[in-house]
Amino acid sequence: MSPPRADAATSARTWSSVGEGYRRSFATLCAGPVPTLLDHVAPAMERRSAVLLDVGSGTGTVARAAAGRGWRVLALDPEADMASMTRDALNASDEAARVMRAGLPNLPVTSAGVDAVVANFVVNHVADPRAALGEAARVVRPGGLLALTIWTPGSAGWADLVGAAFEAADATTPPSAQLPEHLDFERSPEGLADITRAAGLSVVVKDRTTWRWGVSPDVLWAGISSGVAAAGARYLAQTPDVRCRSTSSVSRRLRHTTGC
Repeated sequence: MSPPRADAATSARTWSSVGEGYRRSFATLCAGPVPTLLDHVAPAMERRSAVLLDVGSGTGTVARAAAGRGWRVLALDPEADMASMTRDALNASDEAARVMRAGLPNLPVTSAGVDAVVANFVVNHVADPRAALGEAARVVRPGGLLALTIWTPGSAGWADLVGAAFEAADATTPPSAQLPEHLDFERSPEGLADITRAAGLSVVVKDRTTWRWGVSPDVLWAGISSGVAAAGARYLAQTPDVRCRSTSSVSRRLRHTTGC
């Protein structure tokens, strides 16, 4: 499947109560570009004792993959459950990796203190994307590298299906949490490149990528019903009766039984 449609309703949401649902579902979607991201920053990791900073580590996919390459990793996430999942992914006995609770735009990292930064689907979820990139620029050493991903507009097949199910269940649409115009940016490779340059960074590569996501109905609905993504926010905004109708409506479309 293609990545989900970018939606401003998710940009300022907390992940504090949805960690397990996210781990089971959309974390596997977000893992798609990780090998490419690490390939892009690999030249900066050739120095002895080089450190990769994984910002917004989530379930630890980036940090685990980087540690698997033999790199030293510092992983940061502001949410306690996500930081815990990252620790589990890295294994607490791994001396080469550290995990801390922190997030953009306030990182407990010395200026020019890391060799590379990876922020996988993070910039589109922060309250001030430009401040976030400015902070990332502060902590990376001269000559270091950053690899960033964002969701771009364009609806995925699963999102169309779930949206139709919500409409059939007469689900309401929650108010948009879109960023103020002066803080937002164009959700495209060019838009991300623009605010990256504004942070004083040089853009080496900008591209659009797609990948296939294999997900079962149970797993997809586990994420949505936990409140993940714009679809999850919409689900949680409904009354219990509408949630039940939405669940049944999705089940019929997936030809799968999901009880209320």
